[in-house]
Formats: sequence, structure tokens, C-alpha cells
Amino acid sequence: MKHLILFCSISLLMHCACAQSVRKTRTITTSISKNGTTSGDTTFFTYPNGTLLRFFNRNLRAAFAEGTGELELGSCNLYIMIDTAGKVTKTWCDSVTNKTVEKEVLRVAGKLATMKPTTIKGKPVFTIVMATVNMEHENEKESYRKADILVIVWDPVYKKSTGR
Repeated sequence: MKHLILFCSISLLMHCACAQSVRKTRTITTSISKNGTTSGDTTFFTYPNGTLLRFFNRNLRAAFAEGTGELELGSCNLYIMIDTAGKVTKTWCDSVTNKTVEKEVLRVAGKLATMKPTTIKGKPVFTIVMATVNMEHENEKESYRKADILVIVWDPVYKKSTGR
């Protein structure tokens, strides 16, 4: 009976030791401007047809504030985690100047399609992509500072009905 207990204990310890020795995949951090580029033995993530910035510019919308009707403008740093299969697994923002802008940026980032993951020496790795997103009014010329994704918003113009 002692031998059976000893054998079970040793096999349990070996099983636990093997489970902990699983090699983790590397994670690299990069900017959104690296989309589709190669540097040495690293090929950075590639969005289908290289249209990542175009995707954000077409889908981001400035909201109107409740009650006042003013445009909600601001900026945030967007982080996107891409796994080894090319799927977006997590998105988050920091340095947020407006919560409505943060909600809109995260809404659009959640719609990203599967992309080709970053590879190092041919092996896919996790990637954290950072992008600065600014939603600015068309009249604020001095605020066109460094931004990876710049969304220019303008006041809506309502046309009179012609009655046809």
C-alpha cells in the first residue's frame, strides 16, 4: 500500500511540474504605424488590405452631448492586444479626456477583423498595439498634434427641404 501511495504522489508531482513548465509566447509592444512592415526578423501585424487607419477613420463618430447638443471631442491612448491567431483579444484606453470618446473608440476597436499576427523568426507572437486617437473640431488648427488616428469633426449643416 505504501508503494501505491508513493507512486501516486510522485506521478502527481511530475504532472504539476510539467504543467508549470509550459513555455509562454513572447509579447511585443508596437505602434499602429508598424502595420504591415518588416524589421529584421520581425514581420509586424497586417490588417486585411492594409486598411487599418482607414477602418478607424470610416467608423469613428463624434457624439453629441445630452442636453447641450455640443460635439463630444477629446483624445485617448488606445491599446489593442492581438493573439497568435491574429484575433483582437482585449482593448482598453488610458489618458482619456472624455468618457464618450473612450466608449466610441472601444466600440470601433471591438469590430476589428482577424488580421495576420506579428511573427518573429516565423513564429507568431502576442502583440500589444498602441495608438493615440484624437477627435478634433475642424477649426482647431493648433491641436493637430501628433496623433496616429485623427478624426476631424465639423458642425452638421442642415439643408432646407425643397418641397419636392
